[in-house]
Amino acid sequence: MHNLNHFIRWMGKRLFFIRRAYYILIDTLLYTKPSRIFYKSIPVVHNEIEHIRYYNFLGRILFATREIVALLSQEKIFKKSIFLEGYDKVEINTLYQQGNHTILWPKSPFIELDKREVDDDFFQKIATSYRLSSQDNPLNIGKAYVWEEHTSEFKNFYFTKTNELIKEKISTFRATKGSTAHILIDQFEVLDKQLGYFKSYLNAIDLVLEYHRFSNFINPAILGSISESYAGEIRTPIYRGQRLTHRLIYLASVMSEIQKHIHFQEENRKVIVDIGGGFGHMGRFTSNYIPNSCYILVELEEMASFGAYFLHYTFPNKKVATYVDIVERLNNFPQLVEEYDFIIIPTWIIKKIPNLFVDLYIATGSIAEMPKAYAQMYLDEIDRTLKYNGFFYSNSRVKVESHKPYLYILYKWRLKSKFLTLSYAYHPVNLILETSPQWIGKKIK
Repeated sequence: MHNLNHFIRWMGKRLFFIRRAYYILIDTLLYTKPSRIFYKSIPVVHNEIEHIRYYNFLGRILFATREIVALLSQEKIFKKSIFLEGYDKVEINTLYQQGNHTILWPKSPFIELDKREVDDDFFQKIATSYRLSSQDNPLNIGKAYVWEEHTSEFKNFYFTKTNELIKEKISTFRATKGSTAHILIDQFEVLDKQLGYFKSYLNAIDLVLEYHRFSNFINPAILGSISESYAGEIRTPIYRGQRLTHRLIYLASVMSEIQKHIHFQEENRKVIVDIGGGFGHMGRFTSNYIPNSCYILVELEEMASFGAYFLHYTFPNKKVATYVDIVERLNNFPQLVEEYDFIIIPTWIIKKIPNLFVDLYIATGSIAEMPKAYAQMYLDEIDRTLKYNGFFYSNSRVKVESHKPYLYILYKWRLKSKFLTLSYAYHPVNLILETSPQWIGKKIK
C-alpha cells in the first residue's frame, strides 16, 4: 500500500512535467539558445526577466507581428514595446527609479537619465583648438574626395568664415539634416519627422529585430547595457529602456570582439588609439570596458571638434584634452596619457606619439577610405608606435564605391612589423551594406 501511494504521487508529478515541457518547447521555438531558461524537475513558476531574453528567427517574426498589430490597432489588442522619442511620452528617469523586468538592473553606465549642458569655456576650447590645429597642420596629403566634400561642408555649416565655432549647431550636430556625411545623419534612416510616425515605427521594428538577431554574435552583457548618449540632440527609438541606433549596435559588436580576442597581460594604464573614429563613440566603450585606459581619438580637425564635444558631454567628470591643452606638451606624451582620460588630436599629431607606446589601435573602416599615401602614413606610425604584444583591431571595407579611387583594402597594406593573427573573419554586424572583414593582430618580435 505504501508503495502504491508513493507511485501515485510520483505519477502526479509527471503532470507538472507536461507544463515544463510546454515551456521548454516555447523557449526552443522563440528564443536564442543562450537566453533560454533551464527548467528544473520541480513544478514550474514561469516568471521570466524579459531583458535577458533574445528572440531567434521565429521569435522575431512573432515579435514583429505583435508590434504591427499593436501599431495598427492603436494598442487596443497588444501594447507596443518600442517608444519613439519626439512622438511618444517616455519617462526614462522614472523607469530607472522604479525598475522592472524589461530593463537592465542595476542601471548601466551607458544610460543617461537627464540631458546635460556643456559650459561656454569648453566650447571656447574647442574653437581655439580647431583654429590652431587647422593653421599648424604640416601634412600635404590629399584626403579622399568624399572627405574633402565633408570638410568643406562642416566648415560652412558649423563654423563662421573666421573659423568661429557656432555653439548651437555643434550642440545639435547629430540632429541636423542635410549633411552628406552618413556618420551625422544615419539616425534619420530610422526616426524622422518627415517620415511620420507609422514609417518611423516600422523602421524601429527593423532596428529592434537587428538587436535580437545580433545577440548571437555580441556579448549579451554588452548588448543589454548599451544606450545612446543625448550628445548632439539625437532622437532614437527606446526599447527595454535602451536608446538604440544601428551605429551603437555596430560598435557594441566591435567591443565584443575586442573583449573576446584581446587580453592585456599587464595592469599598467592602457593607451588606445582610434584612427578615424568619428566623434569618439568608441571611447564610451573603451572607457567602460577597458578601465585605467587613455583613449586617443585621431581625426580631421572638424570631426575632432565633434569628438571633443561628444566625449566631454558624455563624461563630464573625466578629463578631456583638446589640441590647445597639449600643443605645448607634445614631447611628453607619457605624462599626457596619465593626466587625461581622453585626448583628441588632429591627424598629424600621431607622429608625436613615442615609439612602442600604444597598447591597442582601432580602425573601424577608416583606413580603407583614405588615399594610399594617407593610409600608409598611418600604417607606418602603427608599426612604429605599437608595443610588442600590443594589438591592432581593423574592420576594413572591401568595396566602397564612393571612395574610389582611394580604396586601400587590407591585403594592400604594407606593415613592416610581424603580426600574429588572432581573428580574421567576416564581421557579423555591418553598419553599411558592403562586405566587412575583421582582422585582429598581435604585434610580435
